[in-house]
Amino acid sequence: MKAVIFAISVFLPFSFSVASAQLTKITVGYSAMTSAHLPAWSAKESGIFAKNGLDVQLVYVRGGATVMMALLSRETPISQVGGSSIVGASLRGADAVMIAGGNATSDQWLMSRPDIKTAEQLKGGSVAIAVFGGTSDSLARIALKRIGLVPVKDVAILQIGGVPERLSALERGKVQAAMLSMPDVFIAQKNGFYTLAHVSLPYQTTSVATTRRFIRESPISSGGISSPKSSLSTASRRTGKLRSEY
Repeated sequence: MKAVIFAISVFLPFSFSVASAQLTKITVGYSAMTSAHLPAWSAKESGIFAKNGLDVQLVYVRGGATVMMALLSRETPISQVGGSSIVGASLRGADAVMIAGGNATSDQWLMSRPDIKTAEQLKGGSVAIAVFGGTSDSLARIALKRIGLVPVKDVAILQIGGVPERLSALERGKVQAAMLSMPDVFIAQKNGFYTLAHVSLPYQTTSVATTRRFIRESPISSGGISSPKSSLSTASRRTGKLRSEY
């Protein structure tokens, strides 16, 4: 939460009293409907963004690769997305930069249909991910290798969409397995789906990305630091409460 509030606030021009000035509008993208993306929504719904002079419109853009395209086209000049998507775009020469890191641990589950309980039974089938090049794609390949399967060769990897879409595809039999995260993994387990692998790794899952161009064109003004500072303790307390209730 701290990372999201600070990163979004600090790269926008503030030279006003938040209480009396008009809010600065900004569109922020996020790549998945999972618990890892709670910080941005928590900040919006609790009014932390508004207290810092920001009128934030949160836009769901399916999958990390698609989020990066929206980011680079400036449709969402700041986005909350997996670290692998930012690194991948940067390695390809894109003007993408990570300005903050939130969740630094990845937890995703390779869930299969109830009748598939071994790697051998999954062989020749397919696994659902969001989009190629995103976090679920990277972790799917790790999960498949862990159970002795060769990605693509032994098991097809299909771009299905967000976690709800992947769970739906699994339920309808469109795929034999899917990469799921909390809280949808609990729904899958309750409905009898089987856990083939659990990937829990030090992995930059939730990050805040922007472009160097946006940073250059939105310099930190002299009044830009004090307001975000006051929000950090509030954000921290709210995050702690969410974690304790989860």
